[in-house]
Amino acid sequence: MTERKPSYEQEELKKQYYGDQDKQAAEHTLYNQYEEKIRPCIDLIDSLRALGIEKDLALPAIAVIGDQSSGKSSVLEALSGIALPRGNGIVTRCPLELKLKRIPATEAWKGKICYRHFRIDLQNASEVEKAIREAQDVVAGTRGAISGELISLEIRSPDVPDLTLIDLPGIARVAMGDQPKDIGEQVKFSLICQ
Repeated sequence: MTERKPSYEQEELKKQYYGDQDKQAAEHTLYNQYEEKIRPCIDLIDSLRALGIEKDLALPAIAVIGDQSSGKSSVLEALSGIALPRGNGIVTRCPLELKLKRIPATEAWKGKICYRHFRIDLQNASEVEKAIREAQDVVAGTRGAISGELISLEIRSPDVPDLTLIDLPGIARVAMGDQPKDIGEQVKFSLICQ
């Protein structure tokens, strides 16, 4: 009986199969390292932020600053995958802290928005934009004014990275449309508060 040599295609399939297994093992190891070493640090930072430590100690976060309607929220939306309010003029009228936490694919999407004494649980991603607009109306009013008061939005999803992003109101120099005449001063005050 003669032994048959595997064909070129069989050899390539074998390499691909074992290569994929090695790759999956490496990814699994990386995920374990992340969960063991990095995730506790992110959770600690979020806990410190919840205690208000950032007033005395600078904690890592990504903040986007720029002129009104220059695409700040669009950049954060691209990074996070979360739909934020869009429109003309100053759409972001309060600082928005967007805390993203990645969860296992087996768990369901969860969200909550906190401002003043309100805490509202969100059932799915389609509720986020409306919840932010309503929060801004409560905090800054409905006439286009801005506020330095923070709105906090936490999203737990398998589809987001572990990040904290801060969206700030756009820098305005002159009032447009329905905006208050002192909008430039309000923006300066808001940025100073942060």
